[in-house]
Parts: sequence; C-alpha cells; structure tokens
Amino acid sequence: MKNKISGIIFVLIFLFFMFMPMIVSLFEGEPTDKFLSLINIEEDGSIKVRELIKLNGEYNGLERELTLSNGNNSEATYTLEDIEGNNSLYDGSAITDVKVGSIKDDGNLNFDDFNRNISYFDNDSLASNGDSHLYTISGNYSDTHLKLYNPDSLDEIFYIEYTVLDVVVVHNDIAELAYNVLGDGYKENIGQFDVKVVLPNGDSDYRVWLHGPLNGDIDITNNKESIGSFNFLGAYNPVSVRLIFNKSLVPYAYKYSGLTAKDAIINYQTKLSDEANKEREKIKNANMMLITISIIFIVISIILAICIYLKERKSKKTDFNMEYFRDFPADYGPEVLEYLLDKKVTEKSLSATILNLIYKKVLKVEKIDKKRKDDYKLILQEYDEASLTETEKIALKLIIEEVGNSKEVVLSTIKKHCSSVSNAKSFMELYNDFIKESKQLGKEKKFYSSTPSIVFIAFVVYFLGIILVFMGFAFDLVYLSIILVVLIIVLLIFTFTRKFFTKEGAEHYAKWMAHKRFLEDFSRFNEKELPEVILWDKYLVYAVVLGCADKLSKEMKIKVENMNINDGTTIYMGYDPFLTHYMITSSVYSSINNSVHIAVSSSRSSIASSQRSSGGGFGGGSIGGGGSFGGGGGGGRF
Repeated sequence: MKNKISGIIFVLIFLFFMFMPMIVSLFEGEPTDKFLSLINIEEDGSIKVRELIKLNGEYNGLERELTLSNGNNSEATYTLEDIEGNNSLYDGSAITDVKVGSIKDDGNLNFDDFNRNISYFDNDSLASNGDSHLYTISGNYSDTHLKLYNPDSLDEIFYIEYTVLDVVVVHNDIAELAYNVLGDGYKENIGQFDVKVVLPNGDSDYRVWLHGPLNGDIDITNNKESIGSFNFLGAYNPVSVRLIFNKSLVPYAYKYSGLTAKDAIINYQTKLSDEANKEREKIKNANMMLITISIIFIVISIILAICIYLKERKSKKTDFNMEYFRDFPADYGPEVLEYLLDKKVTEKSLSATILNLIYKKVLKVEKIDKKRKDDYKLILQEYDEASLTETEKIALKLIIEEVGNSKEVVLSTIKKHCSSVSNAKSFMELYNDFIKESKQLGKEKKFYSSTPSIVFIAFVVYFLGIILVFMGFAFDLVYLSIILVVLIIVLLIFTFTRKFFTKEGAEHYAKWMAHKRFLEDFSRFNEKELPEVILWDKYLVYAVVLGCADKLSKEMKIKVENMNINDGTTIYMGYDPFLTHYMITSSVYSSINNSVHIAVSSSRSSIASSQRSSGGGFGGGSIGGGGSFGGGGGGGRF
C-alpha cells in the first residue's frame, strides 16, 4: 500500500518538474521580452523595416536571419490563385541598407523609442562572445545572417534596420503588401510582439489583415497606420501582414501583376477570417468547459481534503484529556517515540539513543579539555547486554566499535573518521540498520491504522487534476494551470502527511503531547511538584525527540542550582557540580547531536564524491497561416 502511494507521489512530482519552466517563464518573463517591428511602405514599392528586440536573462548577443522567401514558395503564375500566397509574387528582390545597433533600456519599450538616438555597431568579422557593439554579417541579397554582439550586462535593446526592395505588388485596381514580418525560424517565445505598418500617405479605404496564431489582433489606428499585436507569441510561429491600398500611394513601384485582385483578395481573406473565428469559438467553448471542469475539480478536491482531515481528527480522539503528564507514557525508547510522532526515524533518534545509554550508565561522559566546551569522551562501562534493545546495541556498536576503539570514543574524531569512503560506508551501513530496526520496533507497536480508501481516491483525483493542468497550458489558460498546480501541490502535501492512528496509537500520542507540555513548562513547577532529580536526564533524552531539549536543559540547570544539591559525591561535568549522578548538560547533548549530524552528513558526502558516472480587412483578430509570403526570417540569442 505504501509503495503504491510512493509511486503516485513520484509520478506527480515528475509532472510538476515538467511544468516548472512554464511557471518560471510566467513570473520571470519570456526569453524575448518584447519585439517591435516598424514597417514603412515607400513610394517606390520597397519597405523600410526597423526592429527593436528586448531579451530577458543571460546572453552574449542576438542572431537574426533576414530572408526574401519563406523557402516553400513556387513560381508565380500571375493568376488569381497567386493571392493565396506561397509563391514568388510577394517576394522582394533584395535586402539592402542593413544597419544594427542598440538603445538603452529605460523599462518602457514602445514605438516612440524608434525616434531615439541609436548607438550603431561596427562590423567586425572577428567579433566573439563577450564583445559589445559589434556585429557580423554573412549571406547575400536574399538571405542575410546577422550576429549582434552585446551582452546582457549592458542592459540594452537591440536595433536592426534594413530595406526590402520591390516587395509591394501593383495590381490593376489596387496595390498590395503581403509580407512575413517574422518567419518560422525565431527560436524563442516572445512576451509581446507588435508590428506597425505605415503607408506613404493617407488612404481612407485601405484594408489590413494579420496572419499568425489566433491570439493576435490588428487595428487601423488612422488613415495611414495600423498596429498588430500578440500578447504572447510562441517560438517558431511566423507572423505576416497583408494590406491593400490605393496604388497611387506607390507611384514609383514597378512590380505589376496584371490582375484585378481587390475583390478576390477580400473574398479570400474573409474566408480565412470566418474559419479563424469559428476556430476561436471552438477554443472559447473548450476554455469555458475546461474552466467549469476545473472548478468542479477544485470543489471535489477541497471536499476530499476536508474529509481526510476529519478522518484523521477522528482517529486521534481519545478519552485522555490531561493537560500535563509527568510520568513517561511508555517504556520504549526515543526511536519508537519519533516513529509515533512522525512515522519516520531520523538521526535525532540516534542522538537520543546515545543519550539514553549515558542515562543507563552504559556510557560514561568525560570532558576532554576544559578549554573546549563541546568535546567529550564517551567511555564504555560494564553492562548487562540483555538489558539493551536491538537499536541500543546497534547504536553502541556504531559509536564505540565503528568510530571508537571498542572502549571509548572522542566525539570530535567522528568527522575525521567518516571522511574516508570505507569508513563512511561502514558507518552508514550501521546507521541504516539502526533506522530500519527502529522503524520495525515502531511498526510492531501498531500505532497507525491502514491508509483509508479516501486517501487513494484523493490521489486519483489529484492525478486527474494533472491532466487539467496540461490542458490549461495547451489552451493558454496559464493562470488557471498555475492555480491548479499550486492547489495540487498543497493538497498532495496535506494528504500525504496525514497520520491515522489506532486507538492505542491515539492514546500514546495524546499522552506524549501532554508530557511535552509538561517539559516545555518545566520552570513553572515548584521543585516539590517535580519527580526526583535522577529522572531528569531521562526527561532530556525524550525531549530531544520532542523538540524541546534546549529549553528544558536550561530550565533544569536553574532548578538544580536553586536546589543546591551537593553531598560530596558529585561527578564533575563542567557545568553542574551539584548532582550525584551523570547529569547530561546542554553542552553534552548538543555535542552529541552535532557529532551525529556531522557523521551522517560527512559519510553521505564521502560516498557521493566517490561515485562518478558517465475578415474584411478593417482590422480584427489575426488569421492563421502566417508565413505564406516573402520575407521574415528567424533568430534568437546566442
């Protein structure tokens, strides 16, 4: 049953790690923060393109590929079929006047920044990573490859400028620009992509369309400008713009199609717009359904969590209701107590078990150097082996025989001992035996009942929630997906950490919590109300597992000094020369705790270090099918 839960947990954690890049990108921004493209249509039928590109994160520079054709274009037939794109009719004749540079990032990038002073880069074929304000250019008039060297430490925005010749097509009735603003080779997600197209002069009847993912929009801002926008543009997604306008605006253009194309273009674009709108409606309906299902999932998950909580609370009910419990609720060791509290055993139990061996006078504590407050020697005494539990025997073997010389051990030598791989492996083998045996002793007490079926139902529901998360990301419902991920993680942790007690386990748990309250309020009790001093060390042993040893030790020291116990038979421990037994001071148990922790962590480090392995055109939503025309190109950081 436990293995099944562990398997489900592993799968869920694996899936959460898959979501992390998407979640991180939401809060830290997309790799390319903003991409602005300003296209001015010239009277000779060419276009002047200027781009501002702001990157996030670390980079040496920016690569940009400028092309005349999308690579799939066929030869133009000069029939109305050409208006569907993917042919050479819309290709320019050359890319010229390339300039690159940068502007300072003032935190608010917009189209007004194209009017700022540009710091132009120098062309240097020997430029390399780490250089700044340099660029290289290769290719030819139809395919130009740029590398702009300017590292992120300068906090600047990249600027690219170029002219594409003969890209405007003059039909019998209108002029047309159909251009790939960005090709399918741009390899980074873009947080905000905007393109502005400017006509040479005003035209009250021009029309414009935007091609690309369906989350884009284009608006005609006045009689000569239009702006297309994507609030998110995924990597490798091409974007195109298409305009038809009065051909008198390009009097010097000379690429003629011989076609009467206006009605055909509008009809074709209307068809694409209708198809895009139908697709948007489907997505909208799917989103609403996904949101509804997610709300149902959230409600069911919370109900299940409440039921699990009530189930756990019911399992903890007991007739015991005392605020304080001065006696020890049971005679088992501190390792069994930790299993009762947390359903696991850690190095705390090993420390507490060693302290218990000191309390039982199996080990004697001797201070090494009075100048050092934290180093002690543990000396093995004569003892009855039958009086020790299996876990105590393992702890004794580990600390005295493995680390020590079979008679004694100096705590400060533990780190050095566990620094070698062979010693570390031997230590960890015994340590794991201690943990395994302690858990077995805990299980034999039958503190916990079997896992209720409602827990498994909850895990199945959470797993279905993971599917909703995937779907949310797929439908661009990013915030919904993140809400679901956070909820599932919280519910998963909550559900997995619930403990369901048996009747006996609940009573033991309640008594130990009352005992903990007694230890935490130790200073509030009059000396006459407290048990005999010889038991105080035993209190401290269990306080280590209960998490209140520091406070208890200080309060005991004050109590002992006030009681002024001294009969001349004291065994000096460095801090408390008042007791007639082996008083475990805060320095002693702190030194043991630290030594055990260092031993375990040092052993793990030694072992780990030794292991190596190899529409109509009046604006509106974007239309699918970006990249059908000439121009575009890709790019990204390097």
